[in-house]
Amino acid sequence: MKVKYLLPVKGFSGKKDGLVYYIDKDSGQAYCRDYVVPEESDSNVIMRSRSVNLGQFYHAVSEGYIRDLKNYCDRYNLMRIGMGGRLNSNTAMIKMMYNLKKGVPAVDLTTITPADVVAGDLPIRTVMEAVDSGLLIFVKRYEELTSWII
Repeated sequence: MKVKYLLPVKGFSGKKDGLVYYIDKDSGQAYCRDYVVPEESDSNVIMRSRSVNLGQFYHAVSEGYIRDLKNYCDRYNLMRIGMGGRLNSNTAMIKMMYNLKKGVPAVDLTTITPADVVAGDLPIRTVMEAVDSGLLIFVKRYEELTSWII
C-alpha cells in the first residue's frame, strides 16, 4: 500500500504499529506492509549459533591480532577507494572464517575457539598466514601482520 504523509516528510523507514515502512530506491515512493515474523527453521538455528560463536571468537582473540586485522582492513579499503564495499575488522574475521570453512570442511564454526586454531595448526594463526593461504585478499605490506591469534 502506498503511504501518504500529512506533514511535509521526505520519508520514513522502519517498524511501527505492526507495519513495516520502506522507500523504493528507484521511485522514491514510500510503501508499507504488514510485519511478518519469519518462521524458525534448522538453517536459521545453525546460522544464529555460528554468528554467536564467531562474535565470541572475535572477542577472544588477542589485541595484537585485532590490531593486525584493522591494519589489514585499512590497507584493503585504501586499495578499493571508489569501488564501495568497505571492510572492518569484524567482517574481515567473518569472511576469513567462512573461507576457512570452505577450505577445511572439518572446521565447525559453531564451536571453534582461538585455542582450536592453534592446536589444529589452521592457516589463520596470523593475518599474514591467512593472506598467504588465500583466505584473505592480498594487500600491500601484509607481511607485517604477524601477531598471533592467542
